[in-house]
Amino acid sequence: QLQLQYEENRKELLANISHDLKTPITGIKGCVEAVMDGIADTKEKLDKYMNMIYKKADDMDHLIDDLFLFSKLDLKRVPFHFENIDIVDYLTDCVDELRYDPNLNGVKMNFLYDGKEPVTVVADREQLRRVIMNIVDNSIKYKRDKTLEIGFDLIVGEKDVTIAICDNGPGIEREALQRIFERFYRAEKSRNTETGGSGLGLAIVKQIIEEHGGKVWAESQAGKGTTIYFTLQKSKVMK
Repeated sequence: QLQLQYEENRKELLANISHDLKTPITGIKGCVEAVMDGIADTKEKLDKYMNMIYKKADDMDHLIDDLFLFSKLDLKRVPFHFENIDIVDYLTDCVDELRYDPNLNGVKMNFLYDGKEPVTVVADREQLRRVIMNIVDNSIKYKRDKTLEIGFDLIVGEKDVTIAICDNGPGIEREALQRIFERFYRAEKSRNTETGGSGLGLAIVKQIIEEHGGKVWAESQAGKGTTIYFTLQKSKVMK
C-alpha cells in the first residue's frame, strides 16, 4: 500500500511539473509565432511580445530553481550550516531589509517583540531567510487591492521560539488550509502561475523548518488574512 502511494505521488508530481513547464513554453511559442508571422509590425508591438517572452522564460527559470531546491531537500542533499543566532536582531534586520526592497513598495512591514533580553536560536542564516522570503512572497501573490500589511511576531517558549508571520490578505478556505504545505498545491483551482507561483514555496518552507527540528502550520480566516507559524529550537545555555 505504501509503495502504491509512492507511485501515485510520483505520477502526480510528474503531471504537475509537465503542466507548469508547458504553460510558459506554450506562451513563448505563441509570441514567437506572432513575431514570425509579422503581427508585431511596430516597435511597440515587438517590445510587447519580447517582454512577454522574457516574463514566461523568467517564470520557467524560477520554477526550475524551486524544483531543483525541493528535490535536493527531499534527498537530504542540501548542506545546512547551523549556528547560534540572536533571533531578535536577525528578524529586526530582515524586516528592515524588506522595508527597503523595491519589489515590496507599498507593503507595510512591522515586527513586534517587547522582550529586553536577546533570544538565541540554532539556525542556518541563509535557509532561514529563504523561509521568510517564501512566506512573504506567498502573501504578496494573493494580496487584494487594499494596502498589504505583513506583521512579524516572536513568541518565546522554554525550549523553542515561535515566529508568526501574518498578513491582511484574502485568507485561505478551511479545505485548502490543510494542504498549502504540499508540493505543487495551489489554493485556487486553475493552477494559475500568474498568482500561484511554482506551488513549491511553502513546501520548501516545511522541509527547511523540519530540517531545523521545528514545525510549521497555518491559521486563516477567509476575508481576514493568514498567519503562518514556525518554530526554532533555542540554543542550549552552557552552565
